[in-house]
Amino acid sequence: MTKFELKLKKRNNSEEDLIKDLQRVAKAIKSDTVTASTYAEMGEYGVTTFRRKFGTWNKALEAAGLKVILNLNVPESDLFENLANIWQHLGRQPVGKDIEKSNGSQYSLGTYEKRFGSWNKALQGFIDYINETSEEIKLTKTQKLSKKSTVRTNRRINWRLRATVLIRDGCICKMCGASPTKNSDVVLHVDHIKPWSKGGETVIENLQTLCSICNVGKSAETFED
Repeated sequence: MTKFELKLKKRNNSEEDLIKDLQRVAKAIKSDTVTASTYAEMGEYGVTTFRRKFGTWNKALEAAGLKVILNLNVPESDLFENLANIWQHLGRQPVGKDIEKSNGSQYSLGTYEKRFGSWNKALQGFIDYINETSEEIKLTKTQKLSKKSTVRTNRRINWRLRATVLIRDGCICKMCGASPTKNSDVVLHVDHIKPWSKGGETVIENLQTLCSICNVGKSAETFED
């Protein structure tokens, strides 16, 4: 009869133990470096354990004599969009340990730390970027009103505007109050309050956060009308 055993992450291990296991994984995949997501799948210890011991994932790679993973050419806007997607997925402000493949992250925590100096500085940079968007939205709206423009906004909601609405609404469905923080199965959308097809514009005042279920229900009612 087959016996199953739990594979538990070890704690309170020395830097030497961590380095040896990191080198073991690198050898197993025949590579001169190891990403945090790959180690999370194959390693004996938690990725956060390395960050507690060494400060960053890249510093752990350096200590193990492995190649440091540099993503210095990734556009800042791509890093912010990735952060916005994780924020939407979790329904809350992400912390450093949330920047993992399991949450849909395309980049490692080390990438953010390398680019901005620390995770907190990356978050502040993201918020500054979103706030700049809000000011641009206000300015554009004022200019359109002053010119009485008849040009319509694009139906598509870009990621910066979507992130602004989600953060404004606290990542909570405005119809039923559902949020990924309460139920991980909840998927959030950003929806036009007055449908674009009926003259509603893609502006922050006409956008709201809805869960996928409420959004589908609202769309059905709009179609019936």
